[in-house]
Amino acid sequence: MSKYDFYKYGVTLLLLISGCDNATNPVKHTPQEQAELQQYIKRVKADLVYVKGGTFWMGDFCKKMRNGGPYCSPEKDTRPLHEVELTGYSISKFKVTHEDYRFYLKMVDLPEQHFKEKYEDEMLAEMTHFKNSPAIVTWTEADNYCTWLKNETGLPFSLPTEAQWEYAARSRGQYILVATDDGIWREDKKSGQGENYAADEDRRIAEDSTGINGSLIHFPVDKYPPSSLGLYGMAENGYEWVKDWYDPDYYNNSSKKDPQGPNKPVIKDEDTGQYRKVRRGGNNPDPTGDVGLTFFRGYNIKDNYYPDGTTVRCVVNSPEPIK
Repeated sequence: MSKYDFYKYGVTLLLLISGCDNATNPVKHTPQEQAELQQYIKRVKADLVYVKGGTFWMGDFCKKMRNGGPYCSPEKDTRPLHEVELTGYSISKFKVTHEDYRFYLKMVDLPEQHFKEKYEDEMLAEMTHFKNSPAIVTWTEADNYCTWLKNETGLPFSLPTEAQWEYAARSRGQYILVATDDGIWREDKKSGQGENYAADEDRRIAEDSTGINGSLIHFPVDKYPPSSLGLYGMAENGYEWVKDWYDPDYYNNSSKKDPQGPNKPVIKDEDTGQYRKVRRGGNNPDPTGDVGLTFFRGYNIKDNYYPDGTTVRCVVNSPEPIK
């Protein structure tokens, strides 16, 4: 699975009709909608996990962990290993579900996600087939959703930075390769099904029961156990957008304190003319490959033209836990 899986199928497709968002515009709610919104905000805040700040070595840490042994990945954009210091913050324990994203669209008076072509809508429906499976969004949609939470709560919600995402996935910067409950991918030896992530056999079974192509399937966000920090699905079940523009050389000049990524766009996609944003985690991770590793750096264009399987979770940039 490449960093830009599904990308080759999307260069001729059209933009999402709902790509433009009015998340910052005030919407008058009925008393019932206001009550629903307050309950929603209450749940979102309850699902935040506080991440105490600290210093860690960001990137492919395997050479350091192995006292000069080999790196875990051949990808050069995960190097050099560099020290980062982060202020405390909170992060959602779950990816945003498609039901929650639909609620958000309702609250900001936007239509449901819709593509120009029928087969694209069908792809999105297949990706969001299961109850409580992740919302599939563009970077702009993801950013607008977190901004909406910021406006509704008065709390500094945003997309996580690369550094925040990796620090949380590694349970505060530990030498953890996979953000599962025990730091590895476990499969049942007899059935081949994943015990703490969705293995190929799980997707085959789901494909047989639903008729959906296994590569498109996204499972419920809480299907497998959380990491030791209490976060679900950061190793698989959909890439996750982060704040940073993608720059393969950024680690060479990253600031040490709370890095925010490049100040301006860096790499332009030749086919679309759009710049690339970083995405982390993995969709269908491969235990023998890079995708899904805690330091893996993927990317895609900012506003992809089709449902490419990328998801979102937000952070709150407050040094104290949220009550």
